[in-house]
Amino acid sequence: MRRTLTPLAPLLVSCFIMMLGNGLINILLPVRMELEAMDTDAIGLILSLYFVGMLLGSLYARQLIRRAGHIRMFGGCLAIASVSILICSLYTDGTLWGAMRIVIGFCNACAYCAMESWLSESATEHNRGKVLAFYQVVMLVGLFLGQFAIGLYSPASNLLFIVAGILLTSSIIPVVLSRNSGPLVEEVEPMSLATLGRRSPLGLLTCFLAGMCHAAMFNMLPVYANSYDITGLDLSLYMGSAIMGGLLLQLPIGFLADRFDRRSVLLVILVTSVSLALSVNLFAQSALFWPAAIATGISAGIISCLYPIGVAEVFDKLRTSEMVSAMSCLILAFSAGGMIGPYSASLAMSLLDASALFRFLVAIQVLLCLFVIYRMLVSQALPVEDQEQMVMLSNTGALPTDLDPRTEYSEPELPPSDEAMLASEIADADPGAGVKMALAAAQTGVESSSEITEAVASADGIDALRFYRILLDEVPDQALDVTLSVVKAKPERAHKLVSQLAKHMPDQVVEIARQIGSSMPELRLKMARIAVEAAPESAVEVAEYYAQVMAEEYDAVRPADRGEDQTQEEAEQLISQISSVAPEYSDEVAEVVMDTMPDASPLDKDP
Repeated sequence: MRRTLTPLAPLLVSCFIMMLGNGLINILLPVRMELEAMDTDAIGLILSLYFVGMLLGSLYARQLIRRAGHIRMFGGCLAIASVSILICSLYTDGTLWGAMRIVIGFCNACAYCAMESWLSESATEHNRGKVLAFYQVVMLVGLFLGQFAIGLYSPASNLLFIVAGILLTSSIIPVVLSRNSGPLVEEVEPMSLATLGRRSPLGLLTCFLAGMCHAAMFNMLPVYANSYDITGLDLSLYMGSAIMGGLLLQLPIGFLADRFDRRSVLLVILVTSVSLALSVNLFAQSALFWPAAIATGISAGIISCLYPIGVAEVFDKLRTSEMVSAMSCLILAFSAGGMIGPYSASLAMSLLDASALFRFLVAIQVLLCLFVIYRMLVSQALPVEDQEQMVMLSNTGALPTDLDPRTEYSEPELPPSDEAMLASEIADADPGAGVKMALAAAQTGVESSSEITEAVASADGIDALRFYRILLDEVPDQALDVTLSVVKAKPERAHKLVSQLAKHMPDQVVEIARQIGSSMPELRLKMARIAVEAAPESAVEVAEYYAQVMAEEYDAVRPADRGEDQTQEEAEQLISQISSVAPEYSDEVAEVVMDTMPDASPLDKDP
């Protein structure tokens, strides 16, 4: 893990500084607008516009990356965000501040997209969940500490706007000076809201209402606190308790949501949050600061968990191949809720009083409670063991699709090494020289030997079979590596290549055919046939090996994906292929396949 994160240190430092600036801006703007005697509903409207920019940025960030590249887009967007917050210090005008709020939201969304695609390039299939968790913690800790910067100067002065601009500008420096260049970003076609609503109405509504509650609470909370004389350091602590609650509660709530019926867990935490939200007003009216801060922190933490639970609820109903497109739709629902939440809460606060903020949050959560109960009555719960894992998400509006361990993993396409490119050029110009280079690399055991062999075998002027025979004769101890490299270069000739191996090394062909079948599933049946042709007595052993591999793959398939799974058909084909080569073992082969993978095989054991 350290090896993965160390090269990403500049990016994570930039993320941390950026979130310090955003943490300060999130508390500075509502406090300053209230000092300027703006109406509460005007404050809510201006703060809601951030999510308009966030939504637009989420839609267009990938196009900007493809046009300008990661570094220029990241640096340019944060520079524009810095200029935007500095402009707010020049004029106190609601329209101008609303426009700048849209710009900052847009720039933040683009910066998140750039950072997450960078992180995804460095993460592997096995550690991307940990990378995502570390990234989310960095963001939340930066956001938490940024709240305390408001104590540096009086909010009535313009110095805090300058500090926020300095932080946003400073966040550009580590990335610009790093050696990373960033990967290419592919366009993702979003799933329609109507389709997603039919597949998971509870998940979609949860994400939408989570956006409303989260945006309303974290944007209007400074206004609420000021009405109860919570200012200065106490204001930073109060806001910090809300952010820290979102960080600390995701782990225990995620633990419960993964081990019990997710809808029941959602209902319980909503009831808990409603009870605490009602108590906050009582504590605040009685000037009990710490009880109010603790109750607010727990309620805010539960609200911060609604979006991750909503995403997990949606993913329970989707195939793996649909998750990335669905995530784009879910962020749309969350952002739409974010656009409505602060303004709606501010209207309630303007019509009633500051305590209406928590009454508004209670009303939204009660509505979600009723819908959870309705869904529990009309649909059966998914078995707990089939539920998708809940993953920590920070509710910033970011799109961690490539880092989410639940989505399909695409291995980054690494450019060929300089040695492989040179070997390919030599083989194209002079096939004999290319063969000599590959042979020399194999004999000396250089690190890029396999890559060079594959590059030479791919050249147009190379006779793959002859090249393969030469390598087997000269470096027989590397038969496995050589075979894998040449088969990768010429998969359409796999049968002839491994058949050639059977003539030279009949004692190794079964093991090598196994390895090729495991690393290249599309050649599995062909390799099983070749192995049995070379050693008919190994028919049962080969059948059991490949049946075990297929059984493990079948067990790993998510329930939602099993409608597209081809394991049953492949099991039948495996029996057919081996039986056609070694008919004397057909009964034993059929029996061992059915015994090894009983759930996946449709064949009846009884004759």
